[in-house]
Amino acid sequence: MSKTKLPVYEETDFNCPRCGVLTEHEWFPIHPIHDKNKKVTLSLNSNMGKAVTYAPLGSIDFTAKRDWHLTLSICQYCEQYTIWENRNIIYPFETELPSAHEDMPNAVKEIYLEAQQVFKHSPRAAAALLRLAIEILIPLLEDYQIKKAKINTMIGDLVKKGIPDHIQQGLDAIRIYGNEGIHPGDIRLNENTETVMYMFELTNEMVEELITRKKKIRKFYSQIPANKTEGIANRDKATKK
Repeated sequence: MSKTKLPVYEETDFNCPRCGVLTEHEWFPIHPIHDKNKKVTLSLNSNMGKAVTYAPLGSIDFTAKRDWHLTLSICQYCEQYTIWENRNIIYPFETELPSAHEDMPNAVKEIYLEAQQVFKHSPRAAAALLRLAIEILIPLLEDYQIKKAKINTMIGDLVKKGIPDHIQQGLDAIRIYGNEGIHPGDIRLNENTETVMYMFELTNEMVEELITRKKKIRKFYSQIPANKTEGIANRDKATKK
């Protein structure tokens, strides 16, 4: 699995905390500007030239030295913002859960990131979302051409296509534990957070197995000289006769 580049204050390239994509970010330091009416303008110092003004509530002394510094970083891929306070991310909240695999399709990644967001509040809900992520993933696997159906049926169709046993087991594990999140079952997922945490890792492993490994091998194979691949094709034709 490809390594991710963690967000670092004022770095240009890192995996976006919002969409997970490794891309460039633009930085916007926020500075309070005082006027005679005790209004404060939070000015985003960038080429965008945006600013927001608000009136303070109560008798707040804005002349006192502030002990905070806010900065926004804007992802150049999803165009969403991340809020930094004193060089640390305060939104979205930081998580120890693994980042979405770089080869994870965007439709699947959206569900995966949503599962990350709700995990602290409800591991059951996160498990159910990861089940949905796998359900969305399977029909998107170009090498297998699986028609959209119930998730159990689609996993069965993948087995018919010859996927290894450990991949079938991984998919079924996510399916079953995800069902526990939707319907009360024998496993108390809100009390077994380690189980749900592993589901995030397992979802990434399924992407690695079903998408990334094939892509890497195909890319490596494409570097073989044409006369050699012709020989392989002729051999395979003879074998099928």
